[in-house]
Amino acid sequence: MDSRSPEWEEPAPGIKILRLYQTRLNPEWPRIVILELTAERFREFEHDTLAFDEKYHLIHDSPISWISPCAKPPQVKGVRNASDSASWTVVILKGGATKAACAAYPHESP
Repeated sequence: MDSRSPEWEEPAPGIKILRLYQTRLNPEWPRIVILELTAERFREFEHDTLAFDEKYHLIHDSPISWISPCAKPPQVKGVRNASDSASWTVVILKGGATKAACAAYPHESP
């Protein structure tokens, strides 16, 4: 297990990746990845998550072949909808197979 502290990577503007599985905070499996995405990058991610993974290599040496639709806050009374300019924090959890689960939460940039 790697003993490094987590470090954000920025493979492209609007995309930050924190690979916890490469640190002492997370064992080899499951693989946990946190993304910080601008609104535009989140739309790209949601449009075709597998293509996004292929393009930005979210989990090195272990491509994703299936990922659940990203769980997001419900659109119900009392829960404010995300604005079109909101940034998103996305968490991806991948087991030993090529399948992954995803959850996302919007936040306004300061």
